[in-house]
Amino acid sequence: MGKIKLLIVIGAIGVILITTFGLKKTTTESQVPKVGYDMGLTAPDFTLKTLEGKTVKLSDYRGKPVYLNFWTSWCPACKDELPEIEKFYEKNKGRIEILTINITYNDRLADIRAILAKNSDQFPVLLDEEENHSVTDLYGVYGIPASFFIDKNGFIQDHHVGGMTLTTLEEGMKKAQ
Repeated sequence: MGKIKLLIVIGAIGVILITTFGLKKTTTESQVPKVGYDMGLTAPDFTLKTLEGKTVKLSDYRGKPVYLNFWTSWCPACKDELPEIEKFYEKNKGRIEILTINITYNDRLADIRAILAKNSDQFPVLLDEEENHSVTDLYGVYGIPASFFIDKNGFIQDHHVGGMTLTTLEEGMKKAQ
């Protein structure tokens, strides 16, 4: 009879521990903001270098809306939208941040510089040089150009694949303000 009481006590303690730790884990997970590239999620943080070698971290721009654009020099739609991004930058300078990410592991530096010489290099051009575990992968970019509109708190408010015009840029940014 003593063994049965001991097993019941041990079992009860086990159930209490499992329930307590299970509830604690669930509570902790629900309090952590979800990170991802879908709308409403916290934009994944990253650190990349600019074409000039300066280090840029996305989280350094918290407090301001951010327009994030992925592109390559060989993409016709990417080249077509650069003048539109430049107009958008000039119109909104100081109110938003613009970061463009060149998918450099699939591009050439000479081509990047040539495209920028024809257009603009006033906003930061970041280089995503890692083919595996790249920022491009982190954002689930499979079609280019790809654009993300991130609000001042770091949440993705809009996402667009394909070339942008000044109008579509302004519409996307309204969602992030």
